[in-house]
Amino acid sequence: MTKYFVDGDGVYIGGFNGANPPKGAIEVPDAPQDASQIWDGHAWGAVPVVRQKVLKSVVQARIIESGKMPDAYAALTQNPVYFARWFAPDRPEVYCDDPDAVSLLQALGLDPDAILAPIV
Repeated sequence: MTKYFVDGDGVYIGGFNGANPPKGAIEVPDAPQDASQIWDGHAWGAVPVVRQKVLKSVVQARIIESGKMPDAYAALTQNPVYFARWFAPDRPEVYCDDPDAVSLLQALGLDPDAILAPIV
């Protein structure tokens, strides 16, 4: 029979059947739904919400298709911080609920849910 264990901080270690868990492991009644859940001594914490992302190139294509790219570019160039964040080469994606992106799209009269929708 498989037994489930966490460490002293409630972090899930794993299930063991016929093998010994690491020293100091604490047995819990069952495994979590998601390995990132934390055991609080009585129950598993909530399953973490994974924020969805969308490629910035997809967002740009949708803005271009709407005819609002000149306005979007003008708005970004007026704010150096937003401009730097948007064009950071090591960040090709944006969160679908990013508050700055949502505000920009609303200011442009665009639907943030449509423009920032992830590709599934």
